[in-house]
Amino acid sequence: MRKIIITLIVVLCLGGFTVSGQNWAAKMAETAMTIWKDSLDIVPGQPVKWRYDQGVILKGIEGLWIATGDKKYFDYIQKSMDLFVDGDGVIRTYKQSEYNLDNVLPGRNLLMLYNVTGKQQYYKAALSLREQLDTHPRIKTGGFWHKKVYPHQMWLDGLYMAEPFYAEWSNRFSDDTAFNDIARQFILMEQYSRDAKTGLLLHGFDESREQQWADKTTGRSPHVWARAMGWYGMALVDVLEQFPPGHPK
Repeated sequence: MRKIIITLIVVLCLGGFTVSGQNWAAKMAETAMTIWKDSLDIVPGQPVKWRYDQGVILKGIEGLWIATGDKKYFDYIQKSMDLFVDGDGVIRTYKQSEYNLDNVLPGRNLLMLYNVTGKQQYYKAALSLREQLDTHPRIKTGGFWHKKVYPHQMWLDGLYMAEPFYAEWSNRFSDDTAFNDIARQFILMEQYSRDAKTGLLLHGFDESREQQWADKTTGRSPHVWARAMGWYGMALVDVLEQFPPGHPK
């Protein structure tokens, strides 16, 4: 199941929308919409939860909707989000107190639905995710912890989980001061995880140096994770689209 999800993410989000790419994306979208008719059952046999995986795939389907104008793609996104978001904008299974950056990512789907429909339930749900970032735990220099259960740690994939939504929200609602904070997350990961020998970014950084994987001097993870490098690249692309022209960072 996990391999299917990763393949869908790659094709839908990284394949582009040339005629050939659009055909492949359409086929993969049909696969997703057939397997998961209501929402993504990521872990078969367990209750469906608010997860980043669904948000990534739905963002890819959104791109296909924009490219083709086929309403079935929009309807699928809305149906998937409506499984979680009630009329008051409360997100089922989401707990802000968990302070998990992964849970912020589907906020991009909510912003799109709000922009298209104007329904307040989507705005309120997205607002709850934005408010999480206001109180989300950080390392001393201002970087977000990846999760509350991973204290003092910044992970490379966290940049994609939070910053594109943070940037979209800030652009949509003219919160220009937030872009300094968004830029800071990338700058800190560059500072803490860049490997001088390869030029690649290592997967994680532990400010406390307490994790078994953390170098006791630098706090860095010893490993480069290819998928995390992909998250990093996509985060840069998506965030830069939202940045104000001429921003000093």
